[in-house]
Amino acid sequence: MSIDTILFDLDGTLLDSAPLVRTILNGMREDLGLAPLPLNCYRQWSSLGGAFLVGNAMEMESQNVQTLVHEFRRRYRELPTPTNTLFPGVLETVAALAAAGIRLGICSNKPEHLCRKALLETGLIDFLGCVVGGDTVSNPKPHRQPLDYALETLGSTTLTAVLVGDSTVDQRAAHAAQLPFVFFTGGYDDGVDVGSAHWCIDAVQQVFDIVGQR
Repeated sequence: MSIDTILFDLDGTLLDSAPLVRTILNGMREDLGLAPLPLNCYRQWSSLGGAFLVGNAMEMESQNVQTLVHEFRRRYRELPTPTNTLFPGVLETVAALAAAGIRLGICSNKPEHLCRKALLETGLIDFLGCVVGGDTVSNPKPHRQPLDYALETLGSTTLTAVLVGDSTVDQRAAHAAQLPFVFFTGGYDDGVDVGSAHWCIDAVQQVFDIVGQR
């Protein structure tokens, strides 16, 4: 199969956003008189949506935290995304893939405006043909709709595309869309079925091997 399109998850795949998330949510915990939580907690919770993440961080039921989710996203919007949030080699890899004519898109469950903010501040935005956030279409991952929307926007099909991600949410979305799944093992793995992944990579640069560019 000749790959001409790569869809990437964002947090835990291209960005190690957990340290920034920890800063924000531990600040919100401090406001409530709660002790800070370690980074590993935020890595474990980051793949399962804002309500789950904030609910766990604030020790509340996820259905009762919408106001706190809004506050979390407000603080996230106001803080710059450090360039070292990128996993090693990501910027160079994405730039090289784009230069080679590979169509590139983002499929994240983070709100689209926050995706675009992070992509702009880390220098990735100019290399991407499509950015799909959790609110871009009606159904977020693991539904197939975000992947279908991204492929349609890029003018691609499942026959020549892959999804690169780090979580079971990504894996389930790829399966639903009948899209090969590339598991990035250096992210926020929450129990990915390694045996059913089409490829496993421990550095983003290894996607070159999949598209046959080196």
